[in-house]
Formats: sequence, C-alpha cells, structure tokens
Amino acid sequence: MNPFKNIIFVTLDGYRKDKLDLCPNLKSHVENSIYFENMITVAPYTLAAHHSIFSGMYPSRNGVNAYYNMFKFKKNEIATIPELLKEQGFYTSCDIINDVVIPAKGFDEVNIFDEKTVDFKKRHTELITKLSQRDSFFLFLHYTEPHKNYVVDIVQKYKDAENKDEYFNQVEENDRRYSSYMHELDEYVFEILNTIKNCGISEETTIIFQADHGTAVGERNGEMFYGVFVYDYTTNVFSSIHIPGRESMKISPQCRTIDLFPTILEMASYPKNKIDLKVQGESLFEIIDGNTFGDRDVFIETGGLYGPWPSPKKHNVFCIRTNNKKLIYNDTPQTWEFYDLKSDPNEENNIYDNTAEEIKTLKLKLITFMQDNNIETNIS
Repeated sequence: MNPFKNIIFVTLDGYRKDKLDLCPNLKSHVENSIYFENMITVAPYTLAAHHSIFSGMYPSRNGVNAYYNMFKFKKNEIATIPELLKEQGFYTSCDIINDVVIPAKGFDEVNIFDEKTVDFKKRHTELITKLSQRDSFFLFLHYTEPHKNYVVDIVQKYKDAENKDEYFNQVEENDRRYSSYMHELDEYVFEILNTIKNCGISEETTIIFQADHGTAVGERNGEMFYGVFVYDYTTNVFSSIHIPGRESMKISPQCRTIDLFPTILEMASYPKNKIDLKVQGESLFEIIDGNTFGDRDVFIETGGLYGPWPSPKKHNVFCIRTNNKKLIYNDTPQTWEFYDLKSDPNEENNIYDNTAEEIKTLKLKLITFMQDNNIETNIS
C-alpha cells in the first residue's frame, strides 16, 4: 500500500511540547512516529507560522512578515502545498478558523468553523470520514481549543495594565491553567486517530501533528501569550509525522517548520526539479533517511501586537539558532542577546559579547540573512 495516499496535517494551535506527558494518546502516537525533538518555528505566531509552512519560505520572503500583513501573501508568485498536491491528483480540503490563517488558494474545499461553538471532535471526524471515500486526499485541520480557552481564561482577564503584574507573578498558576486544557486536546487526538482506523485508511494515511508556536505562561515579563519574543518556550515546537510502515524514530538535529513544505511534496512524489528555487526549506527525508546530519540553521522573526516594543506592521525581533546557540537582535531598542542553550536551556543568562568570535560569526550570518531577504533594520 501507498502510505502517502492520504495526508492529514493537524495544527495543534499553541501547543507546548513540554505537556506531552499530560497527553497519553498523543504520547503513545509519538512513540510510533517520527518525532522531531528540535523543530523550530520560523515565526512564533499563527499567521506567519502557517504561511511559512505552506510556502516553504521565511515570512520576509513570502510577504506575511507582520501581524498586519496577513493579506500580503505573494499569492501570485508563490505556489502552496495544496496547489502542488492537486497537480499530483490529491483532493484538497481544510477546516480553519478564518480565511486568512493560511493561504487558502489551491484547496478544492475550504471549511471555516466558528471557534465559539465548534465541536472539533465531531466536525473533524465527520470530515475525515467523508474524505475517506476519495481516491487520495490532503486534509489540513486547525485545532484551536486550548488557544481559545487560554485567551478567555488568562489573556482577557489580565490584558489591562493594572492586572499584568499579577499575571507575571503567578507563573505556576498560569501553567496549571494551561495544563488543564490538555485532557481535551488528548481526547481530540484519540478521536482523530480512531476515525482514521475505523475508516480503514490507517495503512495509507500519513498524519502530521504540528504546533504552529508554543504559549507563554509568564516566563518573561512582557509576553503574556506568544509573538512578542523568540525564546524557546514559543519557538521550539512540537512536531511528529506518522508514516505507515516506517519505523519510529527521534530526530535530534535542529529542523525548521519551512522544511515541512518540501517534505510533504516528496511524500506526494512531486518532482524536485519543479520546486521553485525561492523555496528555503529542505526535505526532512534527508535527515530521516540518514543522508544528512547536523543542525540546520534557523532564522526566526516576529513583531508583537503588544509587549515592550510592539511592532504589528513590521517584524522587529530577529534570531539565528544553531548548534545549541541562539543570537537575538531586538531592532527597536537595538539590543543583542546571546544564549548557550546547552548550559542555559531557559535562556536566563544573556552572555552577549560583541568581541567573541562565535558571536561575530552568528551575527554575520543573521545580518546576511536579513540583507538577502530585504529586511530593513536599524543596524548600521
């Protein structure tokens, strides 16, 4: 059987990978999948994260390089996953929160749910059941239940300035509240997997569970949710791919969410020589099959809707992460940060030294990336 006859991609919106032990069904699934221990999102908020996945390009290249640039995706220049899968004979469908959260072009069927009233388990299992009658399908599902609950329970409660100190002084309570949403998420995962099994398509369906970004619980003053900073709690994200017939494995080298684009195309046997040269992602099969080793440099960019230096019209925080080292440039205050993630995984000790050779090398890479992608900053 063809394990890529059907491909289901599920975004677990805002899912923190450190909550896997609270999700026994997802954890069991991961143990029988390819699990990426260091998958890094190229942008820690949904709009930019999704458009990068669907284009294989960094936000600065695909056009969605700010919260308010959600309508600026270069749709006339860039082919998307569903567009190219259609060329390979896939029926393409999605269920999303709104029509700008992903580039919707290329889908045969675009479904939009009302987050306030949606029953994800019922809606998504019915959609899988319907599509299981197709010869071959690609289905994108956007699961936002924990995200919605956290907004209602935490963000809206503490959004006023006088309440913010209370939020940042109760990290454990914020974390407990977030953790309480995991049971519902895990039940959703169970229903999705059980439906695939009951439809008799388990042996010919590859399923990807992917977090678009993580969620802050007050670790850093100034970030209540995500999208403000580029620390690992929102950028080192959950990622697993279950391919029927393939051995389970853990992938330790660092990968990028833009790598999912060419990976999915390879599943669909899309000719590599037809992939646009502007695509910046590389297929994960190169690592899965043992053809390449070592970290892939990843660049991360964001501009918050709030926080110490909001910039919803233009990204103003940039980062390079590689080999357990992270260099961050904050453009508005023009400050730099450098962390050794091996000795300081929580990024608490900024050891930036502009005379250090290692930092000079990373700075040159980051500046070159920004120049190559036409990113304007205050760097002189």
